[in-house]
Amino acid sequence: MNVFRKIRDYIRQFRQMFRIVRREHMQGKLSPDKDMEDRLLDLNETVKYLEYQCSRLSSIVRYLAAPLIHELPTIQQTRQSFDFQWNKIPEGRFMLSNKEFRKEAPAYVCEFTGLPEGWFKDKKVIDVGCGQGRYSWALCKLGAEVMSVDQSEHGLARTAEACKDYPTHQTLKVDLLKPLPINETFDLVWCFGVLHHTGDTYKAFKNIAPLVKPGGYLFLMLYGEPRKGIANDYAAVNEYEEWRRKTTNMRFDDKLAAITKGMEDGAFAVFGREHIHGYFDAISPAINDLYTEEEIDGWLLDEGFMDIKRTVDTRNHHLIAQRTK
Repeated sequence: MNVFRKIRDYIRQFRQMFRIVRREHMQGKLSPDKDMEDRLLDLNETVKYLEYQCSRLSSIVRYLAAPLIHELPTIQQTRQSFDFQWNKIPEGRFMLSNKEFRKEAPAYVCEFTGLPEGWFKDKKVIDVGCGQGRYSWALCKLGAEVMSVDQSEHGLARTAEACKDYPTHQTLKVDLLKPLPINETFDLVWCFGVLHHTGDTYKAFKNIAPLVKPGGYLFLMLYGEPRKGIANDYAAVNEYEEWRRKTTNMRFDDKLAAITKGMEDGAFAVFGREHIHGYFDAISPAINDLYTEEEIDGWLLDEGFMDIKRTVDTRNHHLIAQRTK
């Protein structure tokens, strides 16, 4: 695998160059203007190259691993993690247990999709990977006829309870990596923070894309790679990865206890018990794939979507696109 060897070689060169620059700077051998500027430029370009190569390699590896994903323990761990989460951690800052979020949720749907509040009335919407049903409830609140689908029985039960006041609401248990038993299309397919946990994001995307009727919309929120030059993006991803490694072999109860204690000790970038749910969501699942906007755009274009819009300016991708007629 030449690409692996090439990346290893560049990492060695980068480390060696960094050590030399640091040593010569400490010894006063670098001119504060020219030498330091040249070395820093070399380092910057090397890092950029490595970022591009690692991103490209990650994409290739995901496609290669896809046929084997059902044989790997990570996919079962991820599914079990979410079932535990929906059963045992019902509260959080961005869950329906939070009064402020209940007030905000319909507006979030409008912000994320870029669609006006009045658009949703009587529209057929499917919430793909509904979890505990926070956005299913918000979509119902906006007047949509909602079908909620998920692999978690605990999640579907909580969603049904949350939406019990809306008689047109439906739930269905599905596996997004298998053909979906749904023989209808929708005005909006909503999929928030789900596909990147499946282990085969592209296949799951291909399975849900046909659910959008001609002229309808597909909304996706997918984890994004750190944006170049934004240190906070790298810090957030590194924080999650550090805690994933710390807790990787723990039982879910123990993992939740460790995250809770970390929150109490001020070990996270964000503080407050209401954020424990969010950190468990980010840390516990074994599968957390990151994507570039360009790769996602390519999928959408290939499936006949147009007018692709990024609705929120964050590391994670909030994208909506319309299916051509």
